Amino acid sequence: MKANNIIIVPETHWDREWYLPFQEFRARLVIMMDKLLNILRNNPDYKNFTLDGQTIPLEDYLEVRPEKEEEIEKYVKQGRLSIGPMYILPDEFLEWLLHDLYRCLAKH
Repeated sequence: MKANNIIIVPETHWDREWYLPFQEFRARLVIMMDKLLNILRNNPDYKNFTLDGQTIPLEDYLEVRPEKEEEIEKYVKQGRLSIGPMYILPDEFLEWLLHDLYRCLAKH
């Protein structure tokens, strides 16, 4: 039997608000980010964590833990924490997203 390669991409999908209010999700975000920073700090071989393609979770986290900004910046610069390129994730069901994509493509 041929062996298969399995690739694991550590990442999160973060909804700021969904079935719970923002503050409850933010409390969960703070717990998750505290654990993540602890993992990155204590495991130099931990290559990368992808933060969902958006940056607003960092803003929400840093409002609670502003003292963590330099540590986050360090991991981003090292390529161990991938962020962005979006501020928030787009809602693919909203028409403005397609409109903006078409407009952008037309310029290029």
